[in-house]
Amino acid sequence: MITDGLSEQEILQKLAEGNQEAFRAIFMRYYPKIRGFVFGLLKSDDDAEDVTQEIFARVWLKRESFAEVRNVGVYLFVLSRNMTYSYLEQKNARWNSLEDVPLDEIDDHNPLDDLVAKDIALLIDMVVEGMPPQRKLIYKLSRDAGISNSEIAERLHLSKKTIENHLNLALKELRNALFLLGLIFYLC
Repeated sequence: MITDGLSEQEILQKLAEGNQEAFRAIFMRYYPKIRGFVFGLLKSDDDAEDVTQEIFARVWLKRESFAEVRNVGVYLFVLSRNMTYSYLEQKNARWNSLEDVPLDEIDDHNPLDDLVAKDIALLIDMVVEGMPPQRKLIYKLSRDAGISNSEIAERLHLSKKTIENHLNLALKELRNALFLLGLIFYLC
């Protein structure tokens, strides 16, 4: 494949030039996560498949703009969120307005909170997946498996300071991505 050995930025440049193999590389890498995210919001396989296909169709149609994209994971995450919200709005437009529902039938649960939580979880997953392999492993051992820094250092035959440095860098990457997400929410 022509995209083998290329950086993600080089693949995005090739995508912007209309290279179908570059599109395929982006599709293969991000499709499962995007579809899983959309399914989590829509709770329907058919709807999730339709929306995810629309997302990647838009990527292909807007491919020229990808030369300017610096973080494709964040870009796809925001695009997926926006297109899913738009889909939900269109679907909900057919329902009766909330004023027609008796007050005792209104659920205090706020679905927007669930959507935001899922947005953040997907963003974190995408950032972690983009980390260098050793940093990703250390982060997952620490955060997902709950293993102490000392134990990770022993398992990986590294110093505790090295583990702490990797975790600090991982958390910095996550903070930057979450800051960007907050900025996007603020600007929208």
